[in-house]
Amino acid sequence: MAFSRNTLLVAIAATAIVGGAASAASTAFPDPAPTPSQSWVGVWRNTNNTMHIRATPCGSGSMCGVVVWANDQAKADVAAKGRNIIGMQLFSGFRQTAPMEWRGSVFVPTVGRNFSGKITLIDHDSLVAVGCLFAGIGCQTRHWTRLS
Repeated sequence: MAFSRNTLLVAIAATAIVGGAASAASTAFPDPAPTPSQSWVGVWRNTNNTMHIRATPCGSGSMCGVVVWANDQAKADVAAKGRNIIGMQLFSGFRQTAPMEWRGSVFVPTVGRNFSGKITLIDHDSLVAVGCLFAGIGCQTRHWTRLS
């Protein structure tokens, strides 16, 4: 399956907040809930500033992320698929699996698929995300910066 350069770049940028291809389900980390300084609740800007995600708790012990801003190119790439990226839930079911680490699912609107991934909180204002497009192919690591 071939993707245009822009579609592939948007897919990599979106999946970069998560890690790995589909992995075995894991149980939630048994320690108490993270303190505010250990949480990734807030608004985050990706490395190339193509989108901003608002991360909030959702469900029982999970974290989710919704797009609150995207640049014109990201909007156009998703609009070409008949979708609006603003307000779209891209990250769902992220559960803590280790101290400062969460695993969950990301929806990549330009390819219409969900991927598994990992987020590691480095400190209050930065996180590292590792993501792969397909079964270990096209892996990327990105740093995200807290906006609020």
